[in-house]
Amino acid sequence: MSDYRTLQEKYFPTLETYTLAITRADGKHHPETFEIHDLFVKMYQKTEVDPQTEVSEYYQKIHQLTENYTIPEDACPTMKKTYEMLSELETAYLKE
Repeated sequence: MSDYRTLQEKYFPTLETYTLAITRADGKHHPETFEIHDLFVKMYQKTEVDPQTEVSEYYQKIHQLTENYTIPEDACPTMKKTYEMLSELETAYLKE
């Protein structure tokens, strides 16, 4: 199994919860979290149907929304962890 697939299995269930949680905790000051959550859910659904599905467009959009996974100074710990996991996933995805 590739590094990306391993991370996908490890992180996707957690990220489904975390991306929603950050909309509640940080969405007021960081409205981009709503789009990040929506993009992640769409990506998760596509890969559940076919794990080999091309998802680079989702990572590109999330990368842009997060300004290269830059963690805001006022981010909660969940937001920090979410950005770290998404960054790690994108890096592994691009290496495939």
